[in-house]
Amino acid sequence: MQKFLFLLLISPSILWSQIRTSVSPQLAYNEFSDQFFVLDDSTHYYTQKPGSKQWIKHTYSYQGDESFREVMNLTRVLPVNKDTYYFVEAGCGRVYELRKGIFKRVDISFSHRNQFGASMVAWKGSVFMFGGYGFFQDKNVFSRYVSSSKEWFEVIINGTNRPSPRSISLFLMKKNKLYILGGLHIDHINQTTLSDVWEYDFTKKTWLKKGNLNELLLANYNQSMLHSHTQNSVFRKANRLIELNIDENKWTSYENPYVLNMLQLVPSKQNKYILYSCTDSKRSFFEVKVRSLKSLQEFKVGEFPIYQKTSVLSEISKEDWLWLSLIFNFFLFTLLFYVRRLHKMTFLTRAQKKLRKVDFTESEWEVMCLIQQHGQMELSALNEYFNEAGLSYETLKKRRESFIKSIRIKIALITRKPMEEILIETKHHVDKRMKIIHWNEEITLEGGSDS
Repeated sequence: MQKFLFLLLISPSILWSQIRTSVSPQLAYNEFSDQFFVLDDSTHYYTQKPGSKQWIKHTYSYQGDESFREVMNLTRVLPVNKDTYYFVEAGCGRVYELRKGIFKRVDISFSHRNQFGASMVAWKGSVFMFGGYGFFQDKNVFSRYVSSSKEWFEVIINGTNRPSPRSISLFLMKKNKLYILGGLHIDHINQTTLSDVWEYDFTKKTWLKKGNLNELLLANYNQSMLHSHTQNSVFRKANRLIELNIDENKWTSYENPYVLNMLQLVPSKQNKYILYSCTDSKRSFFEVKVRSLKSLQEFKVGEFPIYQKTSVLSEISKEDWLWLSLIFNFFLFTLLFYVRRLHKMTFLTRAQKKLRKVDFTESEWEVMCLIQQHGQMELSALNEYFNEAGLSYETLKKRRESFIKSIRIKIALITRKPMEEILIETKHHVDKRMKIIHWNEEITLEGGSDS
């Protein structure tokens, strides 16, 4: 017993119990050192290796001009390397650093108040913030804090493809890629839930739309329960725990009444352990605990894809569709015109060179032979073919015209020549009342006029 007390005296930094905190402690997982981080006091913070069940207490000196509690309320913690934690103003701007036992402000910026609810990640020692809400509307600005300049700069991306303005999105960081999943779009008083999924490649500096969120995941996505500045590979809604695996494009839902008391969820690498804050039913005190994710997976509800890939056509805007429709219709009209023209030319080239007797009636063939033999004839000379006893002149004239028209149509169909070039009628040069009918010399009769 005396030996145990001696160990406690010489190792006061090692704790074996849960940590009691305020309502909203600063929680994080440092992937660079593989340890959980808890800060809720101006004199010390705690770390724990996932699975060790040992909290280690570290002392530090706060060297800020503002009150410590004000800084905690305004900032969110983000590990940027093994030994350094940045505390970044939620709306973007001021940056504080905890390093080598000193907590102090390190930027020369100001309170932007322009990116509340932004997705915040660290890459190669810099802080990146995408989106966020400010000045009555959402943004899709991509900001970067450069420690060497102590200032914020806008990230210049390659291409014009990028997510629309949004805040409070699900987001994940995998190696050199940031994934933005849905979010809220707020424009003054209008609010829309977004369902698109985007991937940003830090090495290529390009955005790529991956698809649209699964409808079930969208229904289980409750922005009010998100720790909006922490990666969301594990989060909860009501009594359900949601785990995201972006590499395999799947999400899994587990049901467990215990998670109802979990206020903030910070997963470790590969989601093996969860750091979270909780309270009793009377909210008389708050604690920070660590549990394995496996111990919380009491009942598996189901496993589903995170997003469905979208087709190229679905990415075309309404304006582009209108232009494409006009171009397509113009192309289709041109094609039909060309096909019709080609068909007409083919139709004409397949015409018969000679007229056959079998294609006409006996009287039609006889009249055609007569006209072709003389080259031209007066129409009245054909009256004997239509005249009958008691027939009026007007009736005779109509029969003659119908007869000649019928011959024209047949010849046009067979020879593919225009009707105005067949059996052309002209007036007699002496007596204008008389009509002369002419034979087209390009048309010949099979067997000649003697047949």
